[in-house]
Amino acid sequence: MPLKKDKGDCMKPIIFSIREAQALLNTKPGVWPAEPIDASKPYKSQTRRVAVMPKNAPEGSVPFINSYIPQILYPQPGIYVYLRVKQRYEVGDKLWVRETWQKGLTEDEERYYLYKADGEDRSDWKSSNGHSFSWKPSVHMPRNAARLFLEVKEVRVERLQGITDADALCEGVDINYCSVKKIADGSLKFCDTDKPAVFYLASLWDAVNGKRGYSWESNPWVFVYEFMRVEEGNKR
Repeated sequence: MPLKKDKGDCMKPIIFSIREAQALLNTKPGVWPAEPIDASKPYKSQTRRVAVMPKNAPEGSVPFINSYIPQILYPQPGIYVYLRVKQRYEVGDKLWVRETWQKGLTEDEERYYLYKADGEDRSDWKSSNGHSFSWKPSVHMPRNAARLFLEVKEVRVERLQGITDADALCEGVDINYCSVKKIADGSLKFCDTDKPAVFYLASLWDAVNGKRGYSWESNPWVFVYEFMRVEEGNKR
C-alpha cells in the first residue's frame, strides 16, 4: 500500500487488535446497519471501552453522557448519583484505526505499508531499513499509515454484562469454527457447544482488560461505540 500524506484532518485514532482488524476488513464499507462481506467470517461494528469512574465516586454511581441517562441493568440499593463521564468518541466522529504494522520496500525502493492482520508470513523478509523483520505495535502507527476508517453512529453506556449475543457477534467474535443458528427465543448460539456468543466475548475481554482491574466478573460500566466502516475517500 503506497504511503499517503497526512493532510492534517481532525480524525481521531482508535486501536484495534489483529483479530479485530481482520473483522473490520470483512465489514462492508458505507453500509449501516453493518453487514459482513463474507457471512461465514466475523465482522465488527461495535467496540466497548471502560467508562472509568472517578476514584471518589459514591457507591451506586452511574455514568451518563451528555443528556443520555443509561438504563439501569444492575440496580443497587440506595440513591443513584449520576456522574458525567466524558467519552472519547461522539456520534459523527470520524476515526482512523491503529493496527499492528510495518513499513515495506519494493524492488524499486518505493516504501509501502504492511499489516499483520493480512496474515502474510514475513519471517524471511527484511524491513525498509534492512534490519530483520519485526512487526510494530499498533500504538506507534502514524496517521498516514491507516487503511481502515470508521464513522461513529451510536454511543451509549451500559454494564459490560448487559451485552447480548447479537451484540457480541457485532464485536467480531470469531465463529469460523462453527456456524451460528437462531433458536426459538431469537438469540444466537454456537451450535457445537451450545454456549452463547457472550461466553467467548468474555474470554477475549479478560485477555485485554483483566489485568487492568476491569475483568468480566467485575462488570464495569462501559461506553458502547457503534460505527460504520467508511471508504478512505469518505473519511473526512
